[in-house]
Amino acid sequence: MKKVITFFLAGMIISFALQAQVVINEFSASNLNQYQDNFKKYEDWIEIYNTDSAPIDLGGWYLSDKDDNATKWQIPVGTIISGNGHLVFWCSGRDQVGNGHFHTNFKLTQTKNNETIVLANSAGIPVDKVDYALTLLGHSQARNVDGTGDWKVCTAPTPNEANIDTPFFDGYTATPSMSLEAGFYEGTQMVTITSNEPNSTLRYTLDGTEPDESSSMYSEPLTISITRVVKAKSFSNDASILPGKIDFNTYL
Repeated sequence: MKKVITFFLAGMIISFALQAQVVINEFSASNLNQYQDNFKKYEDWIEIYNTDSAPIDLGGWYLSDKDDNATKWQIPVGTIISGNGHLVFWCSGRDQVGNGHFHTNFKLTQTKNNETIVLANSAGIPVDKVDYALTLLGHSQARNVDGTGDWKVCTAPTPNEANIDTPFFDGYTATPSMSLEAGFYEGTQMVTITSNEPNSTLRYTLDGTEPDESSSMYSEPLTISITRVVKAKSFSNDASILPGKIDFNTYL
């Protein structure tokens, strides 16, 4: 009986080790115009990576964008990921495979505060999961070392390639907020802008253009007496933090 239990536990350990060899390595939910699929569309994508030197058959495994539904889309039988190789899946919602292109039955979204990507084995058991938040256009989230590194924001995505020689950042600055809602007003109005990001400089524009590092620095409430489009963005003093989303309001 002890031999049977020992054999069973050993099998479980080997099975877990095999599963742990394949991980989610990079993804983009903001592929606006960088990487085309076989339909010449710019779909979002997920890249997985095989940390082992031997190829692994992923047929029957699953990808999902739902934490409570790990078996949402099944990877086709016979799908092989090479040793230390990368494999990209287009999150187009097409649910089809052809000419070496894999299209899932779901799309990645950034409409909520937190989204999830799940990789599950053929038994439907998750072997890797990534919770993610906002990624700005043209960026991805990637491990800074293939297979094992910390998750970073990448400004030069590398689908189907190693995550090396590419710039990584820790995240984005928080979105500022304005004290006065957009709308029609009579008379002069005062607008206070709050940065919401520590160790940063808040900059703004009044002509509708997006603020950059040369835009006016916010230091006191703005006096609005004519129609203005006010936009504000925080710029961190930490070089590892990228400028995030703007806040903007139109005052008429």
